[in-house]
Amino acid sequence: MIEVPLTSSVILIGAIISQGCFAAVLLLISPNNSKSNRYLGLLLLAFSLWLLDDFFNAGLVYQQNPNFYFLPIYFSFAFGPLIYLYTVSITESDFKFSKKHLWHFIPVLFQTILYVFLQCKDYTFRRWFWQEVHLPYTYNIEFIGSLLSLIIYLLFSLKLVKEYQNWINNQYSEISRINLNWLKLVLGVLAIICFLWIIDTLLRLGWLYYPKHDFSTISLGLSILVLAVGALLQSNLKKMGFDRSKISKDHSDANVAIDQLLLGRIKSEMQEKKYFLNPKLTLQIFAKNLNEPSRKLSLHINYGLKKSFIDFVNEYRVEEFKKNIKDKKMSHLTFTGIALESGFNSKSTFNRVFKKITGENPSSFQKRAQNTN
Repeated sequence: MIEVPLTSSVILIGAIISQGCFAAVLLLISPNNSKSNRYLGLLLLAFSLWLLDDFFNAGLVYQQNPNFYFLPIYFSFAFGPLIYLYTVSITESDFKFSKKHLWHFIPVLFQTILYVFLQCKDYTFRRWFWQEVHLPYTYNIEFIGSLLSLIIYLLFSLKLVKEYQNWINNQYSEISRINLNWLKLVLGVLAIICFLWIIDTLLRLGWLYYPKHDFSTISLGLSILVLAVGALLQSNLKKMGFDRSKISKDHSDANVAIDQLLLGRIKSEMQEKKYFLNPKLTLQIFAKNLNEPSRKLSLHINYGLKKSFIDFVNEYRVEEFKKNIKDKKMSHLTFTGIALESGFNSKSTFNRVFKKITGENPSSFQKRAQNTN
C-alpha cells in the first residue's frame, strides 16, 4: 500500500492536476465552441497527466513502488498539434478533422507505444532501459523534441492568428465584439512555457542540472489554472466565415492593376453617402451598395489606399466627429453622444480609434476645439 505524505508540494500539485482534469471534462462536453474546446480539453488532460510524474516524485510514490516508472502518462508530443488544431478550428469556418491531420500525432503515437511497451516489461528490464537508454539518450530526445514541436506549432498558430486579425480588419468596420483575446492569452501562456522549457534545456545540457521541480513543469501547472479558468470565455468565431485559402488568393492578386476611377468612387461614395455612419458597416454591405465584388474593393482599399477596411472607414468617422463637435446643432449631445452620431458604437472604441488615427486623446482635442471657438 502506497502512503503519500500530505506535504505542501503534494497538495499543490494534486490540486492542479485535479483542476486540470475537471476543466478538461468540462471542455470536452461544453456546447460552446464544442469542436474547438475538445482540442483544448485534450491539451489540459495531456498537461495534467504530464504533471503526474512530478506528483509521484513529490509523493515518494516511485520510491515505494518502482513499477510506477514508465507509466503511459507522457503525451508531450501532442502539446503542439493540439494547440494548433484548436487555433485552426476556432477561426476557420469550415474546419473538419480529417485523416491528413493524423500525421501530426505520429510522434505522440510512438511516444505512447514506447511507454506501453515498457509497462509490459518487468522491473529489471525497465531499470536497464532507464540506465542504459533513457537517461543517456531518449530522455533528452523526448524533452527537447517536445519543446521543438511546441515551438513550431506555436509559431504556426501565431501566424494563423495574425492572418485572421488582418482578415477581420478588412471585413468589418467595428470589431470590439470580434476578438481573439482569449486565444492570444492561450498562445501567450504557451510562449512562456516554451521560454521556461528552454531554460530547463540549457540547464540540463550545459550544466547537467536537474532541479527538483522543472521550470517547464511549474509553468505547465500555472498554465492549467489559467486555461481552466478562462477557456469557456472565447466567443464562437465560426460565423465570421474566415477561410485561410482566400488569404493566399488575395496575396497572389497583390500586383493587380488599380483602377483609379474605382478608387475615386470608393472614396467619394463613402464621403457623400456617409456609409460610415452605420456602426455595423461591413465590406460586404459596402460592396453591395457600390454594386462591386467585395474582393475587388478589398484589394483596391488595401493596395490602392494602403489601408485596411476598418482604418479606411474609421478615418471618415473621426473626421465626422471633428466636424460634429464644432457644430452648435450638436451642443445638446454629450461627448459620447457625438461619437455615436459619427458612426462609432461605443465610447471605448471611439477613444481607442481616435487616439490611433490622430495621435491625441479625444478630451485634448475637445479642449483645443473649444478654445479655438
